Amino acid sequence: MTHYLISGITRARGPFRPNDWAERLAGVVSIFVRERAGASRVCAVGYAMPCVDGDVKCLRVAGALQEICPDALRFVLQFADENDLPVKALDVSRSDVKR
Repeated sequence: MTHYLISGITRARGPFRPNDWAERLAGVVSIFVRERAGASRVCAVGYAMPCVDGDVKCLRVAGALQEICPDALRFVLQFADENDLPVKALDVSRSDVKR
């Protein structure tokens, strides 16, 4: 399955602000999943997780979100697009992204 990695460096090569954007966005995804998909808090947390790729703060979004709560995935990808944040598709087996 494919995951998505949203980078905290804009396409113009500037850092995205505020510094805690990934944590905030992960919280919004968690709320979407709980309210729209009826998942428990424990289940809702793992679909979007802040992480670091190299020295860049990122948000890793599970591809399973498309099945669980498509509205949440649409929201996150639209957020990235509107804020000029690059999105990479990741193979689940990728292990070099640190949490």
